Amino acid sequence: MPKNACAIVHSDSAEGIQRLNQEAAKAMTYGNRMGLAISREHAITWLTSNAAKALGIDKVTGTLEAGKMGDVVIWNSDPFSVYALAEQVFIDGTLAYDRANPATQPASDFLLGQFETAVKGSAQ
Repeated sequence: MPKNACAIVHSDSAEGIQRLNQEAAKAMTYGNRMGLAISREHAITWLTSNAAKALGIDKVTGTLEAGKMGDVVIWNSDPFSVYALAEQVFIDGTLAYDRANPATQPASDFLLGQFETAVKGSAQ
């Protein structure tokens, strides 16, 4: 890898942003296949410190250091795996999500609008 390279993995897609770890894993894998010898430690910087550096905010975020702001995800396995699940998410130092605690899990809007459609359909 070039010494001063600053690669970033990002997404403008609401779907893609949820799987940036997998996108970084694909880039790392393809780079390694090409002979670039990209380590896992280096690849994670594409999502963390390099992104902060590119935005000019690396003095306050992007790495886990005393005095910096940082949100943290605790994974149940290798974060570069498609099978990895987020176990806990801390945002601004507060537990925002815990897989083991339903009270911290987001509400789904999967059924949104289906009740109204069912009611209208049964009234006909």
